[in-house]
Amino acid sequence: MAKADKRTPDQQKQGAALREEGSKWLARVEAAGKLEKQWMDDAEKAVKAYTGETKSDDLSTSATLGNTYDFNILFANVETIVPAIINSPPAPDIRRRFADEDPAAKDVAELIERAIRKQVDDSKLQVELEGEAQDGFLAGRGIIRLRFKSDIVKDETTNAELERASAAVDGGASSGAATAGDDAEGGDDYSAPSDASAAVSPGERLANECIEFEAVSWRDYRHGPAKRWKDRPWDAFRFVVQREDEDAVFDAGLISIQTNDAEKKARGESDSDLTGWEIWDKGSRKVVFIDDNGVVLKKVDDPLGLTDFFCIPAPVQPIELTGRLMPVNPFSIYSRLADELDLTTKRIGVITRHMKVKGWYSGDAGDIANMLAADDTEFVPIGNADIWAANGGLSGAVAFWPVEKFILVLRELYGAREQTKQAIYEITGISDIVRGASQASETATAQNIKTQWGSLRIQKMQRMMERCARDIFVMMAEIIPGKFSHETLQQMTGVQILPTQQDLTPIQPPPAPPPGAQVPPEQQKQVQQAMQAAQEAEQQRQAKLAKLQSIQQLLTQRLAMMYRIDVESDSTVKADLTRQKAETAEFMQAAGAYWAAVGPLIQQGEMSKEVAIEIFAANARLFNLGKSVEDVLEKMVTDAKAQAGQPPPPSAEQQKAQADAKAREADTAAKAADAKIKQDAAAQDMQFKREEHDMTMAEKRLDLQSKRQAARIDQNQMLLANGIVPPPDPEQIDGQAVLKEMAAQRDMFGQALAALINELSKPKQIVRDAQGRAVTAVPMQTPQHIPGAPANGYNQ
Repeated sequence: MAKADKRTPDQQKQGAALREEGSKWLARVEAAGKLEKQWMDDAEKAVKAYTGETKSDDLSTSATLGNTYDFNILFANVETIVPAIINSPPAPDIRRRFADEDPAAKDVAELIERAIRKQVDDSKLQVELEGEAQDGFLAGRGIIRLRFKSDIVKDETTNAELERASAAVDGGASSGAATAGDDAEGGDDYSAPSDASAAVSPGERLANECIEFEAVSWRDYRHGPAKRWKDRPWDAFRFVVQREDEDAVFDAGLISIQTNDAEKKARGESDSDLTGWEIWDKGSRKVVFIDDNGVVLKKVDDPLGLTDFFCIPAPVQPIELTGRLMPVNPFSIYSRLADELDLTTKRIGVITRHMKVKGWYSGDAGDIANMLAADDTEFVPIGNADIWAANGGLSGAVAFWPVEKFILVLRELYGAREQTKQAIYEITGISDIVRGASQASETATAQNIKTQWGSLRIQKMQRMMERCARDIFVMMAEIIPGKFSHETLQQMTGVQILPTQQDLTPIQPPPAPPPGAQVPPEQQKQVQQAMQAAQEAEQQRQAKLAKLQSIQQLLTQRLAMMYRIDVESDSTVKADLTRQKAETAEFMQAAGAYWAAVGPLIQQGEMSKEVAIEIFAANARLFNLGKSVEDVLEKMVTDAKAQAGQPPPPSAEQQKAQADAKAREADTAAKAADAKIKQDAAAQDMQFKREEHDMTMAEKRLDLQSKRQAARIDQNQMLLANGIVPPPDPEQIDGQAVLKEMAAQRDMFGQALAALINELSKPKQIVRDAQGRAVTAVPMQTPQHIPGAPANGYNQ
């Protein structure tokens, strides 16, 4: 005989504990449903009335009453309110919480805002918000939840990984290397723990991360007992899974230890879908899946990693009481008036159907029968006309159905129906101006007053939807940094998070000239400029790396990010374009008149600029100009206050006078420099001419001495020929000394000429006036080598 249960005793014990846990959770869910049973019954009636599936209360014994609503005021109200409170997708407005200089917070705020906009556009948030609003104003509670979806992609296996896997196989170990290719596995908020990186094996990575929105039906939601939404201990959501997907979605091993063989066989042969509850337990920060039989199907650790744990913001409940989470069905407030309105409409239909032109006549009056059967503009002959005329004619022979009595009743019924409608509108807060109805006798002022006061409750409902959108954005601002990879965020938003290979490569300075090399001044200047540019580029690269590191660090610090970044939402309602244009035109007209009146006072010094801007900003806040304009106004006020302590800027005349004085000074300096250059050139020229004159005179003296010496030689030869001894020569010339003196003079002349050429060939700086025109040129000082400084490419 085969055993009825193949589980081990430990497995049976564990299974019994799990089944007991599942039964406790089902009991809690059932108790939560009983606590809100009255509201759920009212909500079910409202839904059936909205869809035309229910009957109005039978207030009459007539068989014609008691059908579906002929005048469905609930449908009209819901279809009027929902577009009035949500008709455009919410736009995130994320910025630095404080106006401090915080580049990392600024970039992270822009990154988060772009990522949220991408998710809002892709996941059709507006459609889900409209479904939430419809449930809220139809049943009394609207719920929207967030789901995180991603794919786990296996990267291609490298050669090193293949070698390690082969070594592991040879050693008897099982290889866990990923298969080469781009295979991807789908993942959702149930299959991954709170830390996304922990669920990714080596060789795998997350890809295609996204956040999806889902409007949850009020029938499929339960919550734990509490007086405030933030204090509730658990949430439960109804789920339905196809039976054949049970092993793929849930934990088969966990289910196996809770069921015996008979139960396993019954579950395998069942054709019905698997239904149960998905329970988010805040105490343990786990999600538990339990079917309707109390079997724990799966347990997941904190799927989203949110501060408040739950995957939904506070539900939208148009009518709720302080200290009680159970809502009130809006239709139950005026359901009796809706029944009365429907009864009046049905009676109008009954009476209208009986309003027919009919009557009676004598049974033997055949001529009258022919006349009553005639068509329009058709005349029939009648016999014995004299007798008919003597007895009062046709009016005396035919009696008509009293239709005028029905008309009086119909008039009263129509009046009663309008009064009932007005009573319903007063209860619901839907004014006639919201519905587009008006009277021609009303003035524009009267209609504006009705618009202002008739939409107060609508504005409350709009703020309720804006609060829900803001809570969703706050949750997304927590999910995106914790769940999305940096690669995905960078591709999605276009904001750089990860450094490129170029960012990681240091910038090398240009090579210096070899030691002892003669470098021209122009090339030396170019080398200096290249070195300075390389240093600046390296500093920018290091600053960029520090900025990227700050961004990555801020993305990983959830608490610090929420301290430094503020998450808000723009309005979810498109303003009336005509009213918006009128307000804009009024603001521009008022602004023009204000500055036309205040401008002269500021120029005359009778009013300071900061006071004028402060008054203008205070009045501009009365207009709905949008946050961008408000930011500009705040910047204007801040800049004006910062400039208040600084001296006033010079006027145009003062600026022109200062520019002219600077131009005259530059002109004088340029003329002085030119005069000095000309004076130095003249002095050098004079010295050159003097030296040239000295050389000429020396040559003439040498020539004279040579001639005199030649004459003495001739004289001495004549004396010797006559036997007379010549006297000694007192002016005998030393030829070597003369040549040395001439060489020294030539060297001095060459040096003077080189100095003149160097002075004339020095680089000069062009001096321009205030209008940018060239005035003169001033010699530039070339860098000199500092004694004791190390020789390099700049100063050697």
